[in-house]
Order: sequence, then C-alpha cells, then structure tokens
Amino acid sequence: MNKRTLTVGSLIPKNLVADKVFRPHSSYMEDINHTEGQKLNNKITLSQNEMRFEIQPVQGNLLDIALDQGQTLQYKCQKGTCGVCTVKVAEGASYLSLPNEKEQKKLKSALDVGYRLACQAEVL
Repeated sequence: MNKRTLTVGSLIPKNLVADKVFRPHSSYMEDINHTEGQKLNNKITLSQNEMRFEIQPVQGNLLDIALDQGQTLQYKCQKGTCGVCTVKVAEGASYLSLPNEKEQKKLKSALDVGYRLACQAEVL
C-alpha cells in the first residue's frame, strides 16, 4: 500500500504563486488592526502646557510609559492629588482605562473633554 504524507505545502495548488498565498493583503491587515476598539493609529497623542507628546501604547501607567519613552511630562505627587500631570488626550483615548475615582474627583467635568491624570490613567 502507498502511504503518502500530506503537508500544508502539498495541499497548495501548483498554479498559485507562493507570495500571493502567504502574504496578507493590506486591507486584511487593516481589518485586523481595527479590532480592539478601533486602535488603528497605534499611538496616544497628549498635550500638556501647550506641548504635544506622542506615546507608543504599551501596557502600564501612562505617566511611566511616557517618561520611559523620553517624553518630558510634568508631574509631582504621582498619587492623583496635585493635578500637575494633567494631560489632554487628543488621540488614542481608546487605549486608556476608564477614569478612576481620583481622576473623577480631581478633574470632574474636564474628563468629558479629554483631560486625564497621567499618573492615574492606565494603558490597557
């Protein structure tokens, strides 16, 4: 009896070009990137004291991430009480956690127009 082992490569029709089979189409990649809350731009844009900062989103505390990426955000207490680290999120708010109690108490209605405490906001 002839035992033939089938592999993934043996199942691909001979008339298809390999790079068309394995290289995803750009719109396919865009569809993948649109998942997870429409996070296509892959950046968080902040402003503080008329300065603009771009942060590459990685999981963790927004202030710590910004500082690790060489951004010069102003901050002081890191406890959510002083308000020095207040930033306005221009892009990428979908990457951030919902405001916690300290942010709600300190920023009140400013939360509605995009302000956050960098020391309290978490990048998910």
